[in-house]
Amino acid sequence: MAFITLQAAQLAFGDVPLLDHTSLAIEASERIGLIGRNGTGKSSLLKILAGKEQLDDGVIQFQQNLNIAYVAQEPQLQADMTIFEAVSEGLAGLKDTIEQYVTGVGDLDTLQNIIELQDGWNWEQRVIETMHRLHLDGQARISSLSGGMRKRVALGQALVTLPDILLLDEPTNHLDLDSIQWLEDLLIEFKGSMVVITHDRAFLDRVSTRIVELDRGHLFSYQGNFAQYQITKEAELAAEAVTQAKADKLLAQEEVWVRRGVEARRTRSVARIARLEKLRSARQARRNTMGQVKASVDAGL
Repeated sequence: MAFITLQAAQLAFGDVPLLDHTSLAIEASERIGLIGRNGTGKSSLLKILAGKEQLDDGVIQFQQNLNIAYVAQEPQLQADMTIFEAVSEGLAGLKDTIEQYVTGVGDLDTLQNIIELQDGWNWEQRVIETMHRLHLDGQARISSLSGGMRKRVALGQALVTLPDILLLDEPTNHLDLDSIQWLEDLLIEFKGSMVVITHDRAFLDRVSTRIVELDRGHLFSYQGNFAQYQITKEAELAAEAVTQAKADKLLAQEEVWVRRGVEARRTRSVARIARLEKLRSARQARRNTMGQVKASVDAGL
């Protein structure tokens, strides 16, 4: 069973459909690059996968006991906290459970089982190990950190939970070249699944095992990294151009016929005129969606 399954998903912003009866399945151990033009709904989709927003309609199913961690594009961290305290916030629920157990609130056997299943008694060591992996000084204050370091702290909050799926919205924002390369290595070693939104092509090329494109409310899946996606996409666009050229040629022929005048408007030609109207409508629809969406990505550093 897939970790997360999205079926016939619908989501709109006002009158604009962001998800239009589309589907997606996220499997174990895959790293998905989610691409598409700005404003198409990528961040909203990521929040839906994280359980932070709801679909207007459709079905989303999560594998039982799935642990999902989400890192926002601009993480909100408390400025007066130390890094240790901020990373520990990722385990806030576990720490609350330990507090209930210690104070004798609730069913102690149930609480103990929850704690042991999450290796809860060692939570401090887990935080320390996570900070070490991210090269973070636990005593430093959040208020003293750059945007890139704050991003690392937010990533630490996510990783300390040992997630099955990691959801990242623009994780390379505020990072310099060395930090981006470090993040790439970290994510390649990550054992769970991942969905990442980024405009960094080089990052997608190195990290992604699948590209999912959000285009006019629909999700299209391409195996491989961004370079492989581009090859497949160019072939699709070439085939689409051939199909359009044939349709335009037929439309031009029908336009010539209908301009012949009265003879074309006889009753016996009604069906042909109706076909012409359909061809006109189809051409307009193609023009509205032509230049099939190409991901807005940078070359990377």
